[in-house]
Amino acid sequence: MKFRLVFETTTTKGKEVLIKFKVPPSKHLGLINFLKIAMEDGNEVNFAVEKISEDKKELSKIKGKFLLSEEEKS
Repeated sequence: MKFRLVFETTTTKGKEVLIKFKVPPSKHLGLINFLKIAMEDGNEVNFAVEKISEDKKELSKIKGKFLLSEEEKS
């Protein structure tokens, strides 16, 4: 089984843009548990980008919050 995180957005001109990140098998169970917790409790998920250079880690100014929900089937 393979997992990928897929982020989608649109530009100001309405063009769809997406990026996909592979999730290694060693992280599958952790990702599944995280998603279940976030969806069941209805809590916001914080998003941030961490910059890592040599021995230094820092959070960038890019941050956000979102809610996870199940997609409704039609």
